[in-house]
Amino acid sequence: MTEQKSVANALETISTKGIAKYTPEVAFKEGLNIRKSLRLQPVQTKQMLCAFVMDLCQFVDAKRTLTTDEDIIYTVEAIIEGYPILTIEEFRLICDRMKRGMYGKFYERLKLAEIEEAIRDYEGNQRAKVLEEMHTYKSIERGLKEGQKVKYEPQSMADLKRKRFKEIFGKDDSA
Repeated sequence: MTEQKSVANALETISTKGIAKYTPEVAFKEGLNIRKSLRLQPVQTKQMLCAFVMDLCQFVDAKRTLTTDEDIIYTVEAIIEGYPILTIEEFRLICDRMKRGMYGKFYERLKLAEIEEAIRDYEGNQRAKVLEEMHTYKSIERGLKEGQKVKYEPQSMADLKRKRFKEIFGKDDSA
């Protein structure tokens, strides 16, 4: 399957309501990067993002929200420019979570600033956990023979600092 067809299939799948239920891990690892999608199918990608934003604004029904096409297009362009590694699936996940009130309630206002705040919150909490899990080392066993294996378990920086502190001062600082 060509790259163009895979982007088209991803855009079709993500646009179907109720079918795609993503977790942050799946949305990041298997998601379609917005920049890549824009490079291959710019019109469809922008239409998809505009549809997500319009759907969000209609669902939240705030008094002051994005109403004109220019506002929605500006919002989408700001998201594309400000968050280059965001995937389309992650953006849909953020919009769905905003609808459920996971990033606060939007009684009076839903504009670009609130959407960007939700994206930053997602990146700082959800995506950070996914990246941390992806880059956590697993224990390694090495050795020549079965009885001579050495088990190596990498430690976090905090664990290493605690160990160093204990070596220098002879007591544990965690108490």
